[in-house]
Amino acid sequence: MKRLLINTSLLILLVASFSACKKQIADDYANPELTTTGSMSKLLSGMFINKRIRPSYWDYATFILPTTATFSQTTALSPSNKMYVPSLTYTENRWVDFYAGSKSGDNDLNYVGPGIMANFREMQNTFSKLTPAQRADQQVYMNCAKVILFDQASQMVDLWGDIPFGQAGALNSADRTPTAAAFDDAGAIYDTLIAGLNNLNTYFQSAQLAAETQASLTKADIMLKGDLAAWRRYTNSLRLRLLMRTSFVKEANAKSEVTNMLNNPAQYPLISANAQNVLIQMSPTALKSDILDALTGSPFAPAFMLDTMMVANSDPRTEVYWDKGKTMGMKGFPANGTTSAYDGGGYATYDSATFFYNYNVPGVIFTASEVSFLKAEAGERWNTGTPQADYENGITQSVGFYYGLNQSVILRSGSWPALPTPSGTDISNFIAKPAIAYTGTTQQKLAKIWTQKWMNFFILQAGEAWTEIRRTGYPVLPFATAPTSGAATPPQRLLYPSTEQVYNPNNYAKVAAKDKSDIKIFWNVR
Repeated sequence: MKRLLINTSLLILLVASFSACKKQIADDYANPELTTTGSMSKLLSGMFINKRIRPSYWDYATFILPTTATFSQTTALSPSNKMYVPSLTYTENRWVDFYAGSKSGDNDLNYVGPGIMANFREMQNTFSKLTPAQRADQQVYMNCAKVILFDQASQMVDLWGDIPFGQAGALNSADRTPTAAAFDDAGAIYDTLIAGLNNLNTYFQSAQLAAETQASLTKADIMLKGDLAAWRRYTNSLRLRLLMRTSFVKEANAKSEVTNMLNNPAQYPLISANAQNVLIQMSPTALKSDILDALTGSPFAPAFMLDTMMVANSDPRTEVYWDKGKTMGMKGFPANGTTSAYDGGGYATYDSATFFYNYNVPGVIFTASEVSFLKAEAGERWNTGTPQADYENGITQSVGFYYGLNQSVILRSGSWPALPTPSGTDISNFIAKPAIAYTGTTQQKLAKIWTQKWMNFFILQAGEAWTEIRRTGYPVLPFATAPTSGAATPPQRLLYPSTEQVYNPNNYAKVAAKDKSDIKIFWNVR
């Protein structure tokens, strides 16, 4: 595997050097080759090629499976003495991909892609050189990019806590001056994102694009095809996520803002159906999901998810999530399983058609199911809305979403019949199961909401699954105890890359006391 060590603050990779995806997607999308004089449309296209926001072998093999999926038990844990100690090499690579991105001598999109922050700074630089009239026309590109930046920045906070944000990306600023970027307070970053998303909602509500700009945006916008109504739904859904994430540490503010959003759907439209899901769809001739090698070998189903939650309750997603193991059948690997049992294999694995051999697994950015569960949590905690209906709708949407992935498969090899979507009766019977039904105390209902949201995140949004487990404490997962001092259980956060200590020592010194794996992210107060 390849490794690229670049300090975010001093050695941000110039987006001008990125041209790796030129041959891959030229036939399908606006050319995202980035240049210092590149058009805003091409720069926006580049944002979607980051390998952390679409399915790539590298992301799954080096980060998702061994880190976020393991800590959220959306994949089975491989037993070892240091099973809760993430690789500093690969977590640093994840850090670099947000700030600088990476390039190599080939065009393999599993390894290359522009950094989210570097790309955004290059857009700011290009935008600043436009005339006032041009800026008014091109503002839509900046605002679409800002939503992506805000989404990805919040995920960086959820992984590390305080991060360089306001000053990061200096080498892509107008004067190209290297600057040692300060670490911004995690809570303050969230406040900035939440306020900024509110402003972006207002922009998308009233934006009127010239016909030429609309046509260019439609081609450049790989994700939402220039649909500003869709961008507005994504913006508000992301704001809802971030407000609910802060709702245990700033409950009064979250309650006020969320209640206002949910009571004014015309002002704050949200993603409400699977047809509105925010996905980076693959192109069968250019941009492919290729995660077979990452999933091949030993990533087994975790016993709690498969045995306890799915099989025991006849979950209709079981068939589309998993394939039976050769010796153990539809059985997951237990959290306290031994190394020899893991190496012996035979447990259930991810479904062959839906995941293993599917070139068409999308980059999942936001789904209607998550929105429904967020609304259900808000309704149950603050006695508003229709939490039961939202909860049950979230489950139904999740079932439909995953069967839709199976039915839209583009197979790398092999042949599997598409799985028919379960009937409404099957879904209703599942929802009526005692462990699933919306009954019990408020805390029991919330536990069910959070558990089903975790089920929906699954492997495709394992980062969100880990974040929500830390925020809510649910589901209560069974973890074996590792015999490693200071790492007997999963961490609360990732450690900063060593390059921050080496190349950004003064700013790192200000956050060094927080750079411990047991320090909780600011929203984790339960």
